[in-house]
Amino acid sequence: MPFTNEAAQFMAFRMGSAVPSFIGAVEIGIGSGTALVTNSDLVTGSVRNIITGSPDFSEARKTGFQADFNSVEMSGVALTEFGLYISGPVNVGSVWFREAFGSVTFDGTNELQVTVTGEVIPG
Repeated sequence: MPFTNEAAQFMAFRMGSAVPSFIGAVEIGIGSGTALVTNSDLVTGSVRNIITGSPDFSEARKTGFQADFNSVEMSGVALTEFGLYISGPVNVGSVWFREAFGSVTFDGTNELQVTVTGEVIPG
């Protein structure tokens, strides 16, 4: 039985707008390692902020999220990972999405804006 376009659209809306399924925060981290579907957390979380504004539903079957981190939060951070969480700013809950990459160091003069778009694929 295929997962239809309508079901995928519903799940994208649900991911971004319905409690308890609402993605509430983005966490940045300084841990290393490949991002895997088995990850339940960042390797080494650093700062978690609530998403900025409302989720973006402008594209079919997609939900966009954005979070902002100020220069004080980023000062001295060697950023290597980030993830999306349902729990908001408190450091509980499991990661719904994790991305790992080479280190980017912040010197206290830079801010960071993380924008992530999740897509639900029918099939």
